[in-house]
Amino acid sequence: MASKINRRKFLGASAASALAPYLFNGVGRADESPKIAGFDLTNTDYDPLQEWRPYTDRKLRVGLVGYGVCQFAAAFYFQDHPNVEVAAVSDLFPDRCAELARVTRCEKTYPSLEEMVKDDTIEAIFVATDAPSHPRHCRLVLEHGKHVCHAVPAHYGQPEEGEKLLECVKKNKGLKYAMFETSAFTTTFTRWKRSTRRAVLGN
Repeated sequence: MASKINRRKFLGASAASALAPYLFNGVGRADESPKIAGFDLTNTDYDPLQEWRPYTDRKLRVGLVGYGVCQFAAAFYFQDHPNVEVAAVSDLFPDRCAELARVTRCEKTYPSLEEMVKDDTIEAIFVATDAPSHPRHCRLVLEHGKHVCHAVPAHYGQPEEGEKLLECVKKNKGLKYAMFETSAFTTTFTRWKRSTRRAVLGN
């Protein structure tokens, strides 16, 4: 009769199989861990259930642009963060712009990103426009001296646009650039993470 395999053993075996080529084919040695971009410096020594507390009273003035199909401009809850002030919102369609302003409790609107970036009181902009426009819009924000973050993807089937964005980020070293992984913050994903932490799914 086959021995019972629980989820932890299965995942462990799978991980070992996946890492085997790196450990024994010359890419890496058995005495060193493979370097995986984004994971080598990750801090894992923290309590995920610890209550979050603001470390400053300062509010970052953020602009939000794009309220189309996904409505991501409001989905990351900038409007509810204690250290953020939604200073202005924008969408090319007046009705969508008005709705974005309503749901984020923002009084100032702009008819386009091109107009919003001229506002010197805005420190950072979250770009939630159509995917093909992300690189161009992010470059525009950076070139106007503002921090920028955007929804996925970094580029949409146009690697050269991604390269241009990368060069712009390198050129503006004093500014922050970030791409938000949208699926990690959905209600469904968050509930699954909480269930896993509480061992609801078992071993």
